[in-house]
Amino acid sequence: MNVFSQTFDAVQKSWKILMADKELVLFPVLSGILCLLVSASFYFPVSAAGGDISELYIQNRTGFIVLAFLFYFFNYFLITFFNCAVIACAEIRMAGGDPTVSDGFKASWSVVTYIAAWAMVEATVGLALKMLQGRGGRKNLLTGSLGTMWTMASFFVAPRLVIDRVDPFTALKSAWSDVKGNWGHQLIGGVSFGLLGFLASLPAVILLFAWGFSNPAAVIFTLVWILLVSLLVSTLKSIFQASLYLSMRDD
Repeated sequence: MNVFSQTFDAVQKSWKILMADKELVLFPVLSGILCLLVSASFYFPVSAAGGDISELYIQNRTGFIVLAFLFYFFNYFLITFFNCAVIACAEIRMAGGDPTVSDGFKASWSVVTYIAAWAMVEATVGLALKMLQGRGGRKNLLTGSLGTMWTMASFFVAPRLVIDRVDPFTALKSAWSDVKGNWGHQLIGGVSFGLLGFLASLPAVILLFAWGFSNPAAVIFTLVWILLVSLLVSTLKSIFQASLYLSMRDD
């Protein structure tokens, strides 16, 4: 019950912070746009060359691995950079300050080398898990379980990077204790935000079914609505990370 109350308190606090600093949504927006540009910069050259990813893997496995690593690295770097910006602003708000978008950028830029190092770690783990995947159900179950464990173990790395200004390897030293002590908070928080996103998106989906999939306006409205909900939930998750980490550290 204590875990439930602490987690819901952190979720409520995250919502209040977002309502006080709605401009924080800008960070996930920029992250999404830049990640799309990175994806396009990798996809279109391969497509223009008249090949596809599977052919590249067969013809040149080393080139494929290098390309895949760079793809993961740039995406993880952007995601972590803007995630740290939200976390930094949330910390300022929880300390009684009034954060600005500029504060978020400054905080992330001050630890940009740590963010780059962490992106390399994330890219290595992400690529390894992807290459371990197979068609067999057991193999996919194993990689899925490892991926979940890695996500839980690395949950507080971003807050430690930008709040405590420590390198990612030092931040990971507490990974096992983080999993043991906070897996319940992470699980309840994840379910809460997932449910929130589902319920917030449901009205748009219902309207789409009511208006019909052949109605362009209905489709566009639904996509925009779901996109906005995703941005809000993404921002809330980053604030939740900061809130939960600070409460854990203070304890």
